[in-house]
Amino acid sequence: MGRTPKQIDLFIASATDISPKEHQDLMSRGWWNLSKQKRTTPIEHHFGDSYVRVTADPKYGIASIWDNDILLFAISQLMYNKNHGMAVGRRFQFTGYEFWEFTNKKRKSGKGYKDLWASLERLHHTHVETNIRQGNKSRQHSFVWLSDIKQNHDGTRHTSFEITLPEWLYDSVINDQFVLTLDDGYFDIRGGLERWLYLFARKSSGYNADGWVENIESIHLKSGSKTTLHEFRRQIRKILSRGKLLGYDIGWEITNKRDRKGLRNNNLFFARNTKKLIHNK
Repeated sequence: MGRTPKQIDLFIASATDISPKEHQDLMSRGWWNLSKQKRTTPIEHHFGDSYVRVTADPKYGIASIWDNDILLFAISQLMYNKNHGMAVGRRFQFTGYEFWEFTNKKRKSGKGYKDLWASLERLHHTHVETNIRQGNKSRQHSFVWLSDIKQNHDGTRHTSFEITLPEWLYDSVINDQFVLTLDDGYFDIRGGLERWLYLFARKSSGYNADGWVENIESIHLKSGSKTTLHEFRRQIRKILSRGKLLGYDIGWEITNKRDRKGLRNNNLFFARNTKKLIHNK
């Protein structure tokens, strides 16, 4: 492990043309609203001894998977500085232009700034309760995605945004480097469920030739989707019909066995450029 970089009070975005990076704990469960419509219904799932519960101020709604692009931006900048021996900090300053360049979006307008501020507000007002891993330990933990948010102006001219990352997120990125690099095409994925499936595939399967197999009911619960299992399965079939998802083969595991409900195709298979037999019907 490299030397811990110097921590400063205000960390300013400086890197350009960097690959997006995500915190691994944010890739295997559903923490986000997968729709662009406001969601106030809590996201809650339990697996074994671990749990996640996400709520929000009804005025703003739960932060969406597109709002998460801001965290991806901050994490990617932190890792760039750490890897290049540069100073880092929890408090992060950036411009709308820098964020849109990172996400390959063309929203350099008044509405773009308004939408970006709305994303920051949702992240600030979304409350998470979990026993998420803290290094090799776990504990009861409550936090908001952004501890503090601010817009800076010079007179009437907007100059920058400032955000403060939660301590656990900053520490696990800088001290534990608990992140994975995403494919550069991630920001071109339009659907919320598609984005989440890609993150799940990247974390669970990675580049393992054997891939990852999991029951569709389990994946439905982990996604945090509001839809019924029947509708979730229909949405999955529609996604699978489009082919690979940024290099990942995703399909139904081919098997002659039926589950307890008599369904033969109930396990999803995720792998990078696999030769294993799967189908997408």
